[in-house]
Order: sequence, then C-alpha cells, then structure tokens
Amino acid sequence: VNGIRTVEYKKSLKKTTSIAIPSVVNIKGVKYQVTSIAPKAFANNKKLQKVAIDSNITSIGRDAFRGCNKLKTIVIKSTKLTSRSIGSNAFKGTHKKLVIKVPRKMLKKYKKFLKKKGNKNVKVVKA
Repeated sequence: VNGIRTVEYKKSLKKTTSIAIPSVVNIKGVKYQVTSIAPKAFANNKKLQKVAIDSNITSIGRDAFRGCNKLKTIVIKSTKLTSRSIGSNAFKGTHKKLVIKVPRKMLKKYKKFLKKKGNKNVKVVKA
C-alpha cells in the first residue's frame, strides 16, 4: 500500500514477560511496517504478562493471545482496529483481570467489541 512494505508479527523468539510489538522492523536493511498480529502468535505463552501494540496495527488474528493465562495488561496504541479486524477468541484464556488500555478517542468504540473477543471480564480503560 503506497509503496510501503508491510509484515505480520508471527511470534516472539524469546519467552518473556513483556512484549512491545514494533511499528517498523528492519529485515536485511529493508524497512517493513508491522500492520498485523498473526493468528496464534502468542498462543499458550505462559510467561507473557504485558503487551504493547503499536499504532500501525490494523488486525489481530484469532486466538492471538489465547491461553496466555498470566497476561494482565495490553496497551493498544492503534486507532485502526475494528470488531472485524480482531479474530475470534483473540483474548480467550487470558487473565481474568485483564486490562486493555486504549486511545482516549477510541474508548467507547473499543469497549463495545473487545469484551466479545474471548474474555468477558476484560476491563477497557483509556491509556
């Protein structure tokens, strides 16, 4: 799109407690914009507690965070997500006190559909 190369975030190479999904990655000297999170990208990551999602992300695959039972905080900087662009059960099996921080102007919109993506107890707050 517009000559910008895009990539999908598949998975983290390290099992860590905190992950920040970058807006741009450099692969062999070529810059790529990270625009989506792959289905099952973090599925069953038992260590993951915090995720930061950058502003370029336009979609989150189904089951992306499924089974991350220690995942308590997700910070979404993107204003481009829609109910359709987040796959089913993306947050299923996450911590029952999961808090998703979203951009202030998107709070009302995101609140409507984030609870339907696998974790009914999710608390959506402004970042």
